[in-house]
Amino acid sequence: MSEPLFTGGRLVVEWAIATIGTVLAYALNPSGEPLNDDLTGPLERWAFEPARLVARLVELEDERRVLQVRVELGMLQMELTGRPDGGADRLAQVEAAVKRDPELKLDSALAAELRSEAVQVHQRYVALLALEIFDLVVEDTSRNLRVFDLCRERASDADDRTILEQFRPQVLATRARAAALIAVRERQTGVARNIIDAAVNDIRSALPEGAPEPPEVPMLEGMRDVLQPQLPISQRHDLEQRLLGALASENYELAAILRDELRRL
Repeated sequence: MSEPLFTGGRLVVEWAIATIGTVLAYALNPSGEPLNDDLTGPLERWAFEPARLVARLVELEDERRVLQVRVELGMLQMELTGRPDGGADRLAQVEAAVKRDPELKLDSALAAELRSEAVQVHQRYVALLALEIFDLVVEDTSRNLRVFDLCRERASDADDRTILEQFRPQVLATRARAAALIAVRERQTGVARNIIDAAVNDIRSALPEGAPEPPEVPMLEGMRDVLQPQLPISQRHDLEQRLLGALASENYELAAILRDELRRL
C-alpha cells in the first residue's frame, strides 16, 4: 500500500525529498566516492565586502588565468576571453554566420541568446573595471556594442531591435572611460580628451529625437574637464592681461599669438 499523501491535513513530503536527494547525489557522483569540493575554506579566506565589488585574477594549474568575483553567497568564476562561463561563444558564431550570409536575420530566440551572453560579459567588465584592467574593459564593452548593433540591424522582431538601445549610453561611456584612462597612463591626456569627446558625440547621435540627455554625458564631460590642463593662476592672469593690452592697442598680430598660447596651454 502506498504512503498517504496527507496526514492530519499536512502534505507528507519527507519521503519525496529523501528520494530526490538520493537520485541527485548519485547523478552528480555516480562513483559513490566522497567529494572534496567544500568551498568553506576558500570563502573564509576571501571575505565578502558589501560596500564594494571584490574581484581578483587567479592563475590556475594549467596556467590559465580566470576572473573571480566574491558575492554574498559564494563566488563567481569567469573566463577572461570569449564567453565568461566558458561555453560556446554565441556572438562569434553569429558573426561568422553573417559573413557567410550578409542577409541573415535574427529570430527572437537567437536575439535572446545574444542578450543573455551580453549580460555575462557586462558582469565581467564591471569586475575588470574595479581591478583597473582597462584594456579588457575596452574589449568587452566593444563586444557588447557589437551585440547591440547586430540586434538593431538584424533582429526580425521590433522589440528585439530596440530593447538594448537603452543601455548604449552606459556601455559607450564605460568604454570611453577605460580607453581614456589607458591614454592617461601613457601620459597622452590630449588623446584621452579626444576619446571622451567622441563618446559624447556617439551618445548624443544615438539618442531618439527629443530624448533627454542621459547622465553619462555630464559624467564624461566632467572627466574631460578634469583632464584639461590648467595654467597656474598667475601665469594665466599674466597672459590674459597681455592679451587685453594687445587688443586695446589694436596689436592684433600679438593678440592672436597670445590667444593661441592660452589655448595651447
